[in-house]
Amino acid sequence: MKPTKRLKIYISADLEGVNGVVLRDHVDPAKPEYRQAQRWMTSEVNSVINGVLAAGATQLVINDSHHHMSNLLIDELCPPATLVSGPVKPLSMMEGLDDSFDAALFIGYHAAFGTPKAVHDHTYAYSIVRRVSIDGRAAGEFGLNATLAGHFAVPVVMLSGDEAVCCEVHTWSKKIKTVAVKQAISRYAAICRPFTETLAELRSTAAAAVQEAKKITPIRTAQHPELQVEFLKAEQAECAVAVPDSTRIDAFTVGYRAADGLDLYRRFLLWFRLAKTCS
Repeated sequence: MKPTKRLKIYISADLEGVNGVVLRDHVDPAKPEYRQAQRWMTSEVNSVINGVLAAGATQLVINDSHHHMSNLLIDELCPPATLVSGPVKPLSMMEGLDDSFDAALFIGYHAAFGTPKAVHDHTYAYSIVRRVSIDGRAAGEFGLNATLAGHFAVPVVMLSGDEAVCCEVHTWSKKIKTVAVKQAISRYAAICRPFTETLAELRSTAAAAVQEAKKITPIRTAQHPELQVEFLKAEQAECAVAVPDSTRIDAFTVGYRAADGLDLYRRFLLWFRLAKTCS
């Protein structure tokens, strides 16, 4: 009998794009509504796990990517997935990713800050980051995280969230499969699809996405990509520009010419963490 080919899958799971999540209280661990959102998030991730297993995945790594990054209920998570949990992660939403993975899936994602009719639109934190650009192209969390995946030659093959983030993804690649679980009415209201219906679609789409992973080209940067971040406050930019080789473009914006996609991602995280101390 021939040995089964290894198929290693990476899943980054956020919360704001999960079906049913609309309130600010849904994403705040201090609020009682958050407990229900945790269960919804875990259910969506489990559906995706079942889908990629059906497609032949032999190893799965799930990175919990929301807020304190300890949201998924590990005692309810389907095996054999392993969970990366906790807030102190060098690569944040993409911790654990390297070039050994065959594909990445982004679940429960949301649109970039300032996107019209998007549920919980922001880029890392709406009180800190107004706009991010990579080589002159606007990038939300999807763009940042997909670019890092591209550095490791890992294609992002699927994303789920609201309709706005699905549209955002298709400006980067029309081949990435998406599942829109809700349609925004406003930042904190949405038309949510039947939950059992979206769980089934998440499972089937994940299976199809993994099966077609070789057709998806990883999202790559230029050889020495340029990062620009516009902060909401001038003092946040002042904190960020203190990092060596950073350039102050205007009162709110800082720029950097990176060595590669990994260097760019690390610089963004460093700026963000410094700016957070000035918020």
